Amino acid sequence: MPETIQIDVPRDGIDGDLAEALAAHGLHADVVDGDDGCALQVRFASAERERLLDGAVHAIEAYLSERLLPLVVQRADDGAVIRPPGD
Repeated sequence: MPETIQIDVPRDGIDGDLAEALAAHGLHADVVDGDDGCALQVRFASAERERLLDGAVHAIEAYLSERLLPLVVQRADDGAVIRPPGD
């Protein structure tokens, strides 16, 4: 079972918006609304391999950008490829 955490949130309607914001960062949040309050149950949205690939691609893109290298990163079957744009 995937690791989850619980984040207590106020009942003022931010739970749905916060869940969407977390999704933009690779997280999945289920809203749990009960008598004791409102919470988000949060877990990674994708498998560990996908998170690893996302992190690697992001780090490579930052590296290329910082050095102004004319290369792009493209996902491939089992990983990624660094190549000139347009190839």
